[in-house]
Amino acid sequence: MSRFIGKAAKVECSAGGTTPTALGWNDTTVQVVEILLEWQDFGFGGTHPAARTWRTRRHRNCYRVRCDDGHTYDVYLDRGSGRRRWHMYRQVD
Repeated sequence: MSRFIGKAAKVECSAGGTTPTALGWNDTTVQVVEILLEWQDFGFGGTHPAARTWRTRRHRNCYRVRCDDGHTYDVYLDRGSGRRRWHMYRQVD
């Protein structure tokens, strides 16, 4: 069963990289114990074929991580449009 979170996150990363080591959102902070999956998302934001242009393409580094609170989370780094923003997508367990 998964639970949607959908919040902006503050993420600490490994030195010089984008691999998350700690996650923070709302008043919650957890340490990453293990990276379970890592993938790139280059899909499109729009569902209509006419909306599928280079402007609507996503550029995300996605991670599924197990944390010290015993939960597993999906988190991603949105690299689109020159900005770098982290998001807590969902809790997966």
